[in-house]
Amino acid sequence: FRLEGLNGLYRGNGVQMLRIFPYGAIQFSSYEAFKRLFTKEEALTTTAAAAHWKKFLAGSMGGVCGVVSTYPLDTVRAHLAFHTKVDDRYNGIRRAFSTILSQSGLKGLYRGLMPSVLAIVPQAGLIFFFFELLKTSILKNVSFLRVLEGPGCSLNLTEVYSLTIPGQLLAGGTAGALAQSVCYPLDVARRRMQLGQGTGLFAVLVDTYRSHGVTKGLYRGMSVNYIRAVPLNAVSFSVYESCKQTFGIPTSLKIPV
Repeated sequence: FRLEGLNGLYRGNGVQMLRIFPYGAIQFSSYEAFKRLFTKEEALTTTAAAAHWKKFLAGSMGGVCGVVSTYPLDTVRAHLAFHTKVDDRYNGIRRAFSTILSQSGLKGLYRGLMPSVLAIVPQAGLIFFFFELLKTSILKNVSFLRVLEGPGCSLNLTEVYSLTIPGQLLAGGTAGALAQSVCYPLDVARRRMQLGQGTGLFAVLVDTYRSHGVTKGLYRGMSVNYIRAVPLNAVSFSVYESCKQTFGIPTSLKIPV
């Protein structure tokens, strides 16, 4: 802030906006496709615990699809955020692209891709896993965060419920916080490799731990990340559920009565 003012806090935000649209679309649509591939149709509307692990796998695959498709934009965003405005080589999206290509070629845009894929597998998988788990728990136990959509099967004594918007926000935000708590060190290592600060995911994790420890190394910036991740995932999953309802894709679950 002292060096660049308010604009410095938003460096890289333009390319982040360009990246997040296709990333979100690819991640969520891929998740839906893989979820239907791994899970039987009737299991999609039940609260069976076994189905959540298949959604973890589907979420991981969706995350991988999103990362691979938009990784060059993420690399540019990382460089724009890391380098100050004084460095003219990274002053703007187009110039940052040119600098990376001239210095490292096409390979430079994909530096750190494998660590990013390895990091997104548990992170995306856990976000969707925790969201589906919390969604089920809220629908079962918190009556003021659910809305009745209709009767289920009279023989099995079930009713069909879906989350209210506050319920969607609560489940999404909590899922994001839980997933970040588990996977944050992988994200720290990924960022360092993306900027050319080390090679090999495990080696970077070990070096970060030896140099800075846990709280000031592997989990450095975690509190700020919570401030960003919780509302981001809360809104993302709320919009995701609302869009599914708008397009006629079921979001409700059958709850025993």
